[in-house]
Amino acid sequence: MNTNLLYVPFRQSRAIDLGAELREVIRKDYFQTPSSFETDLLRITNLRNKVTALKGENLSVDNENTLKEYYVHLSSIRKKFADNCIEFGWYDTLTYGPSGPTKSRSLRVEQLNVIFQLGSLYSQLALLESRHTDEGLKNACSYFQMAAGCFELIASIVKKESEDSTSILQIPRDLQRETIECLKYLMLAQAQETIWQKALGNPSMKDTVIARLSIQTSTYYSQALEDGNKSDYIKLEWINHMGVKKFHFKAAALYRMSIVSQDIFEYGDQVAFLRAASASCDSALKYKKYVAPFVVEDLQGLTTMIKDVLRVAEKDNDLVYLKIVPNEKDLKPIAGVSMVKPTIPEQLSTPTEKRKPIFNELLPYIVIQVAQAFRERQDKFIQEKFVDPIHALNKLFTKFITDRGLPASIDSIQQPENLPDSITQHSQEIVSFGGIQIIEDSITEIRKLAVESRQVLEQCQNRLKLDMDEDEMLRQRQGSQHWGRPRTEEAASQLIERIQKMSNYLEQAKAGDDQVTSNYYEIRPYLEVYCSGYKGLIDFIPNSTYTKLDRNISVIVSDLREAVNQASVLEQQRKQFLMDLEIKSREKNILPSVIEEFKAKQDKIYDENGNFLEREFESVYEKHILEFTRDMKFIESTKSKQESLEHDLDTLNNRFVSEYSDRSNESQSKRKDVLQTLETVYSKYLEAISNLNEGSKFYSDFILKGNGVLLECEEYLHNRRMEGRELEIAIANRFRENTPVIQPPQEQVSSKENVEISPSSSPGKSHRRPVKKNEDNRVPLFSPTSKPGVWNPNQGIKFG
Repeated sequence: MNTNLLYVPFRQSRAIDLGAELREVIRKDYFQTPSSFETDLLRITNLRNKVTALKGENLSVDNENTLKEYYVHLSSIRKKFADNCIEFGWYDTLTYGPSGPTKSRSLRVEQLNVIFQLGSLYSQLALLESRHTDEGLKNACSYFQMAAGCFELIASIVKKESEDSTSILQIPRDLQRETIECLKYLMLAQAQETIWQKALGNPSMKDTVIARLSIQTSTYYSQALEDGNKSDYIKLEWINHMGVKKFHFKAAALYRMSIVSQDIFEYGDQVAFLRAASASCDSALKYKKYVAPFVVEDLQGLTTMIKDVLRVAEKDNDLVYLKIVPNEKDLKPIAGVSMVKPTIPEQLSTPTEKRKPIFNELLPYIVIQVAQAFRERQDKFIQEKFVDPIHALNKLFTKFITDRGLPASIDSIQQPENLPDSITQHSQEIVSFGGIQIIEDSITEIRKLAVESRQVLEQCQNRLKLDMDEDEMLRQRQGSQHWGRPRTEEAASQLIERIQKMSNYLEQAKAGDDQVTSNYYEIRPYLEVYCSGYKGLIDFIPNSTYTKLDRNISVIVSDLREAVNQASVLEQQRKQFLMDLEIKSREKNILPSVIEEFKAKQDKIYDENGNFLEREFESVYEKHILEFTRDMKFIESTKSKQESLEHDLDTLNNRFVSEYSDRSNESQSKRKDVLQTLETVYSKYLEAISNLNEGSKFYSDFILKGNGVLLECEEYLHNRRMEGRELEIAIANRFRENTPVIQPPQEQVSSKENVEISPSSSPGKSHRRPVKKNEDNRVPLFSPTSKPGVWNPNQGIKFG
C-alpha cells in the first residue's frame, strides 16, 4: 500500500479448535449431550480459523462479513456459556513485530479482539480505495470512520469496565485506553484528510473553508499524537508520522488564511500567517526521522512554497504596503470544522443472528449458575440451621458431662479393670479421623498457607513502597512546586487501609495458630495412647480395686449410667439425622425446577438491556427450601431432650458425689483421673480439628481476596507510572513552550521521534491554487454559501 496514510495491522492469534473446547465445557458443566450441537461446534471452529487466518492480502467485503458473523456468534455464545470457559491468546502487532501472546480466559475480551480486527480491516480497505476519484475518496472516508467507530467501541467498553467496581474483567494492556484512543483519532484524522483532499479538487472552494478543514485535521492528528505518547504500544515511526501531519496541516491552514488576508488587503496579517505557517513547517521537520519518504516530500514541498511566498510578502510589505505585522497570538483563531465522526457498524452495536442462533437449544449457563447459586444457598442454610446448631449442642453437652467427671467417675467403680466403652469409641473415632498425623499435616499445611498469605501481603506493600519511592524521586528531580499530584499516602489511602487490615488479620491468625499448636502439643502424648490400640490403653489406664456398693449407691450409679447412655444415644440420633439430611439435600436437586421456570418465563427473564434477571427465580428457591424447613422441628426436639437430660444428669451426679465421695479409695481416684483426662483429650482433639479446618479456610480465603487486592495495587502502580510520565511530559512541554497559540492550542514536539508507514496524496503540493478537475467531471463538495455539518459520503459535505 503505497500511500502517505497509515493502516492498523491485524492482530495475530494461533488457530484453536474452539468447537472441541466448547464440547468439553458442555460435557463437564451441562446436563446435555455435546453431540446434539456438532453442527454449531463445527461452524464456530471454522469461523474462528478464518478470523485467525486474515492477512493483509486480497482483502474484501467477505472478510468483513466473516468478522461480523464471528462477533455475533460470540454474543450468542456468551448467553449460553460462562465468560471464562475458554482461554484465548492474541499477539500485539502495533509494536516492532508480534509480541505476546496476551492470554485471557474471557469471551468478552475475545469480542474486543474481533472488534479490533474489524477496525484494522476497515483501515486497510480505506487505503485500497483510489484517492484520485470522488467515489474512492468517499469510500475511503467511510471506511476510516467505521474504523474509528470500532476503536471507539473498544474504548467505551474499556472505560465502562474500569469504572465498574464489581467488574472482574481483565482488559489486556495493549487494548488499554491510550492506545485505542490514539488509533481512533488517527482514523478520524485520515478520514478528515480525505475530505480535505476532495475539497482541494473543487475550484470554487473558498480558502477559508479549506483552512478550517485543515486545522481540524491537524487537531485530530494532535489528539492522536498526545494519546500515542502516553501509550507503550505506539511505535516511534507512527509518533513521528502524526507529528509531521499535525504541524503540516496546521501550516496548510495558516497558509490558506494568508491568502484570505491578501485578498482583503490585510498585508500585515498575511505576513503574520505566513510566519506562523513557516514556524509550523519547521516544527514538522523535527519529526521527519523514520517517516515515509512521500510524507517528508509533501512536507518539504509545502515548506519551500511557504518560505518563498513569505520572502516575497515581507519584501512587498516592507517596501510598498508598510502594514504592521501582528504577533501570531493576536491573529484571529482558525475555527476547525469536523466533517467526520466515528461510525459503529450496526452488527456491533446490536448483534443479531441472520439465521437460527448458534447453540439455540443449549441451556444458558446462567441458568446453571442460578441453580448452583441456589444450591450454595441451600448448603449454607443447612449449615447454619442444622449442622452448626447440632455441633454447638454436642459441644455444650460434652463439656457439661466432662465438667462433672462423667463417665470416668462411674467407670472407675463399675469397670475397675476393663476398658470402658466410651474410651474404646473415642479411640476408634480418633484413629478414623487420622489420629496425630492429620493434625500435624494440617499444621504443616496451615504454615505453608500462612507463608503464602504473608507473601501476598508483602507484595501489596512492595507495590505501594515502589510508588512511594518513585514518586519521591520524581518529586526531587522535578521540584515539589511543579510535581502537583498527591503523595502515595493520599492517593492510595484506601489501599493502605485495606492492606493494614490484612496485616492485622494475619497477626490475629498467627496468635490463634500458636495457641492451637500449643494446645495440640499438650495433648499429643495422650493421643499417642489413644492411637496405640486396645493394649496401649489397657496398659496406660490403672486398675482399681473392686468395691461393693450398697443398694442406694448402686441405684444412683445405675441411673447415672443410664443417663450417660441416653446422652450417647442422643448424639447418635443427631449424627444419623445429619446423614439423612445430607442424602436428602443431594436428592432434592433444584436444577430441574429452575429449568422448568426458565422455560415458562423465557421471555420475561431479561431486561431491556439484555441482562439476566436472577430475581425471577427467587420464588423457585423459596418453594424448594420449604422441603428443609420442616426438619427444623428436630432441632427444637433434640435441644429439649438435651436440657431434660442435663437436668437429670446434674441431679443424679450431685446425689452420687454427696453420698459416695467419702467412700472412694486411692486406686479408684487414680483410675478416675486418668479416664477423665482421656475424656478431656478427646474433647480437645475434636476442638483442634475444628480450629485447624477454620484456619485452613481462613488462609485460603485470605489468599484469594489478597490476590484481588494485589491486582488492584498493580493496576494502581501502573496508572501512577502512566500519570507520572504524563506529568513529566507536561512539565517538559511547559518549559519548552515559547510559541504563541492559535486555536486549537498548539502542542509541543514530543520527546519521541517518529513512524514507519506507506505512501499517496499530500497536503503539501496544492495549497496556493485549487486543484484542477479530473477527467471524470467531479461534483463540487460545497459552495461558498454552504453551511457546516457532518459529511455523508453519499451526499457530499454539509454545514449547519
